[in-house]
Amino acid sequence: PWPYNLDIATAADGDADAEDDDNDDEDDNTTIPTIPSSQQRWFTLTMADTYQEQNYLYQQLLNNNAQPQSRQQANLHDPNALAMFVADHPYFAETLLQLAMVLYYINDRGRGGDLLRRCMFLYECALPSNVLPNGNADNNNDGDISKSGEILMDIDRTPNSGLFATLFRIMQTSGMAGCHGNALATGRYLLSLDPLRDPMGVLLILDYYALASRRRMSSSLVLSGGGGGGGGSHNREIEAGAAFIVDLVESGSVKIHYKDPLTDRHHWCRLVDMPNWSYSYALALYRLAINEDENDAEEEDYDDDTNSQEGGGQQRYEERAEVALIQSLTRFPMVLPKLLDMNKVNVQDRSFRVDWPKVLPHFLGDAAAEDSGIVNDTVEDRVTRASGEHLVRIFLQRCHKLWKGDDVVSWLYRCSEEVVRRHLRKLTNEEGEEEEAAADGEKGGRNEPPSASVEGQDAVPTTSTTTNNNTNNDTKPIPSSPLLTSAFSPALARYAQCDPSEYEDAFRTFPPEAIALNPNIVAPAMALGPNGGRRRFLRRGMPPQQPQHRHGDGLEQQQQQQDPLEILRQMMGMGGQDGEVEVLDPDSPLLQLYLQSLLPWAQVEGVRPPRR
Repeated sequence: PWPYNLDIATAADGDADAEDDDNDDEDDNTTIPTIPSSQQRWFTLTMADTYQEQNYLYQQLLNNNAQPQSRQQANLHDPNALAMFVADHPYFAETLLQLAMVLYYINDRGRGGDLLRRCMFLYECALPSNVLPNGNADNNNDGDISKSGEILMDIDRTPNSGLFATLFRIMQTSGMAGCHGNALATGRYLLSLDPLRDPMGVLLILDYYALASRRRMSSSLVLSGGGGGGGGSHNREIEAGAAFIVDLVESGSVKIHYKDPLTDRHHWCRLVDMPNWSYSYALALYRLAINEDENDAEEEDYDDDTNSQEGGGQQRYEERAEVALIQSLTRFPMVLPKLLDMNKVNVQDRSFRVDWPKVLPHFLGDAAAEDSGIVNDTVEDRVTRASGEHLVRIFLQRCHKLWKGDDVVSWLYRCSEEVVRRHLRKLTNEEGEEEEAAADGEKGGRNEPPSASVEGQDAVPTTSTTTNNNTNNDTKPIPSSPLLTSAFSPALARYAQCDPSEYEDAFRTFPPEAIALNPNIVAPAMALGPNGGRRRFLRRGMPPQQPQHRHGDGLEQQQQQQDPLEILRQMMGMGGQDGEVEVLDPDSPLLQLYLQSLLPWAQVEGVRPPRR
């Protein structure tokens, strides 16, 4: 599927801006980065015969418009009917997931988690070993997945969509329960199944799980000795989540692709072009710098060369963290005021070290630009800006707690002060160039104003690990303004439909009386095994299920059901037409089944008839 079929393609069709802004790196600006087809290995789930029969009953339960009484009870707006279906079919994944979410929304997390794990157990048994996480470990000892290909699945196929939804709910509920390591592992696996399209919006929350996990891992460092060849290895502990974010961003293996359904233009951007990943990348580098600082005390016993080497590594992390945060603040300045407000940072008082009233007003340019209409010129610009602000809201509602530390706030102030200093210096240089151009014009010289696209590229710097190629990922330039304004990529419109409530730290539960869920019906749905404590349900007002192998159209069957003699024959269990065996409905009243079992022609499957 698209965009995996774009091995070597040109940039977005009709992208005049990219064509006008071509520079020396023409190949980089016209190539869309995708996964080569030789490395793609696509898998899909198929339904077994027994599962197809259950799916047929499930679709009949949803779309049964023939019987009004049956539709009234079979509609899945009734959670009791859903629980009854799960009790009859305890290994049908779609209804298991639905009932699990119903239980979560009424704050019954225990039983909802049990059904969610049962649903995941079904998919785990159905998937081959090489599709499961670490499935390629047997084939590749070094864990390099590129040697065996990318394991991909298409969510547009009906059986696969259930797997994506189940993995997302497991990631969501694990994060709500505080198991951020489990949520991170599940999110990484879910993202690996479709990294270029990200159908479940995992990239909106995966960075939070990585930074909130706080899990440490041991990193082995090989130390070179002196001239005698003496050396050794030293194990250092670093934060695994921060290292994952840095490795994923700097590898450039994940891109955001979006095709506009109206204009059919293809937009793509890098991972750091998302507001949450831009700030999380800077915070991850900052935490790795802290880890290096903590490991310095353990490395004092080594020689001076080793210490100087490690000190250089620490300085490298610190410098890269500051550069990344400065770029994030320049690219998305609207995040800073909201981040400080949600963390309740005092921005009114002044001191010799911190002076927020002097710095913060420069980051309020988005509201002023929106009122003046400078940013939202076209429909595409308005959609792009609305999508970017939507991602900023999702980022702030969950990740603002990570920026609450005093040391992080101080680091944030230093970088924001540097951003303001650079911005004012740039405005001063632009004013000087305009005065020189005006003076040349008065002298009769040719007045050539500076290119807006070049200034826009300078205003949006890239990370230190990539080149400045904003023309190929449709980044909108920032206009020259006394205040800083945010710039978003049109590719972020892919996440415009994501619900912010799906990324909160708790479900918005309903009161128990709002959902009339009978606990006596839910209990059999939780039981497993043949007749494992499940009671018989009386579906009053519902006709008995007819065998699917009956022939004849629906009109003849309705006429037969209306025949009193036929109804009497069915109640007596005397069998159907043409010698067919009439199957008794197990949901019939107990007295009726008991009387039918006393009739001489009644037989029980698997039990021999008595000798006469």
